Amino acid sequence: MIRFPHFFEHKNTQAHNLYRLFMLRNFLITAAFLFIIYASFNELALPIFSISVILGALLFINIMTGWWLYRKKPITDKILTLQLIIDVAAFTSVLYFTGGASNPFGWFYLVPIFIAATLLPGKAIWLITGLSMLGYTSLMFFYKPIMDNSPHDMHMMPQNSGFHEHIIGMWLGYMVTAFLVAYVVARMANSLRDRDHDLAQARENALRDERLVALGTLAAGTAHELGTPLSTIAIIVKEMQDMKELESSSDYLKIIREQVDRCKSALTTLSQSAGEELITGGKMLTVQEYILEIIEQWQLQRPSTKLELTSDLNNINAQILAEQTMTQALINILNNAADASPDRIILIVEQQEEQITITVMDNGAGLDSMIQTHAGKQTYTSKDQGLGLGLFLAYASIERLGGKIYLSNRQQGGASVKVILPLTQSNTEVRNDQ
Repeated sequence: MIRFPHFFEHKNTQAHNLYRLFMLRNFLITAAFLFIIYASFNELALPIFSISVILGALLFINIMTGWWLYRKKPITDKILTLQLIIDVAAFTSVLYFTGGASNPFGWFYLVPIFIAATLLPGKAIWLITGLSMLGYTSLMFFYKPIMDNSPHDMHMMPQNSGFHEHIIGMWLGYMVTAFLVAYVVARMANSLRDRDHDLAQARENALRDERLVALGTLAAGTAHELGTPLSTIAIIVKEMQDMKELESSSDYLKIIREQVDRCKSALTTLSQSAGEELITGGKMLTVQEYILEIIEQWQLQRPSTKLELTSDLNNINAQILAEQTMTQALINILNNAADASPDRIILIVEQQEEQITITVMDNGAGLDSMIQTHAGKQTYTSKDQGLGLGLFLAYASIERLGGKIYLSNRQQGGASVKVILPLTQSNTEVRNDQ
């Protein structure tokens, strides 16, 4: 197994693939130079100078490839494709001076096809396959025989020898094999890549679900622990209210009592819903009713922030599942936007076929790279005060119900959060069913 040296370390997967190609090319160039030395001592009629020039050029390219890897330059599919094209061209040139299609190493044309089929997308695979087929076919007619010292550069394949039929058979076999490799192996490689992507997504979802379970367990435990001190505070406040005190003090105690009751109610709801699917508490609402309900709930929390709704909700003819965690997720997104832009935020609601797009924009400082990297994967916050749970839970809630969420920075400044939710049915369908 080829190891990736420390001075060639690179996080890009294609860089590892290019490094393996770099090492393979080093091995083949060394083997070719050894063969040239052997041929010179055994007086084989080879155009040693021409072959040496080709191998020298390929060695120079490989040195530049090593430098590119060492400098940790970006490696893309286009760079890998160009490297394989260079290999096909160099191999064709060497075969031209060593017998053409009669050279027993002609099968080596399959190697770049195998590499392309395993590592590159479809267009690059067929490009490498086509160039390899073209090179092999050209060598059927244009080549320099190994044992021929004729000054002519081009020779036609003899048409009256049994060996000619053998070469034709080798060529046909190569063509069929190259096509099957480019088609079948490429399909298999794509399937493996899709499987790896699905497994990576499943692992990421599993890790997120583990965090959610841990948060749910912690929330239930916290609700249980806070219940006792809140009950004690409620009793003490009630007793203080019964005492003969100033009227203003009584009013303050009344407010405290109301807030304590509110906390106890929230904790009771949390304890009762722990471990249950909150989706059972959802209800069907029109998009207009649902959005206005969210805005109303949010404005009670942030009355000082102006929300500018730029969409006409009357034009959206559909219903949506108004689910508790979804509502809380959207309120969290609005709160984040208000934190970044306390004066004004923008809300856009659009219907696109069977989906509704909710876009929240602010005029703040924008999103830093860490938020865009960790959003939805783990808790992270850029605020001085905050647990970083809001955006994480928003991702989890929206994706659990089949939606998607995208974060981006606006060109004119500020951030944009786009939420795409699936619609249940249109109002027209509801009326027809009735």
